[in-house]
Amino acid sequence: MPDPEKTTPNPRLQAKVEQLGIAFERLGYSPMNARVMGFLLLADPPYKDFYEIRDFLSASKSSISNALNYLMNEGAVDYLTFSGDRRRYFRLNPDNWLQNLKQQTLRMGQMRVILEDVLEERSESEYLEFNEGLQEIIEFQDFIAKGIELMIRKWEEREDKV
Repeated sequence: MPDPEKTTPNPRLQAKVEQLGIAFERLGYSPMNARVMGFLLLADPPYKDFYEIRDFLSASKSSISNALNYLMNEGAVDYLTFSGDRRRYFRLNPDNWLQNLKQQTLRMGQMRVILEDVLEERSESEYLEFNEGLQEIIEFQDFIAKGIELMIRKWEEREDKV
């Protein structure tokens, strides 16, 4: 059962969470979602209750609640409970996170299909240089998509042998 006592945040840990938060922001997460992800990545034990997260991040209840709900809907975070303890403890869900990464990576190919349609619509355009640029993007995405599909297959074959 987790220790419910509050501890003073470690300045080094706070700095690391901030560093991770900035990295997650660059990946498209909102600032608070990014800090929650960073904190849960570094949390020891690897789960924290709502109030531990709120206190560590010095944030409002609503911002923590919104961040946790978003991350749970995304599948990056889930929660667990302990017998005799009514609180929920939030943690990163590595399995869902990995599956989401695989799906996001494979979805990159969808833009290729959209751009092919755009290029077809622009077939009569006199701006050939622009069309050639679009064609190069399509070819690059196709190349990357094929490589990613191969890498995911190799990764999954590796998992089967572990």
